Amino acid sequence: MRFSPETAPQIAEGSVEFVHRKFGFALPYTPESLIVVDAIVDKIKATGATEQQASGLLSGLGCYTGEVLVRHAKASWRWTAEMSMTGSCRFPIVLVLPGLTGCDAIGKAFERFKDGNADGVALLYEKTVGVKLPPSRSG
Repeated sequence: MRFSPETAPQIAEGSVEFVHRKFGFALPYTPESLIVVDAIVDKIKATGATEQQASGLLSGLGCYTGEVLVRHAKASWRWTAEMSMTGSCRFPIVLVLPGLTGCDAIGKAFERFKDGNADGVALLYEKTVGVKLPPSRSG
């Protein structure tokens, strides 16, 4: 499926279904579920998968993160070019938040994978919305 503002929700839903089948986790589109998304990205990294091997799921988890922002932070999907972010984003879609701030949720999932425990999608949500999520209870 090609990335577009219209297909991002479908890509996110595909990820939700895959994660439920493969890992047994429900992703209910809540801000708190982004902590689980970071843990899933870390788990994929720990398997030794390459970025190329993991790219489909990482893209889907990025779209899922974006959909959480759409539902809880009044964000909307836009073309990267529309937001003048083509130089800093490798995907053709990004989010726009109130105040016309661009946000690269898909790129953040890849960044977490590449850099290990770098800032993940949960922290992206916290910084974007200004709301602290509860700490992860996973060990």
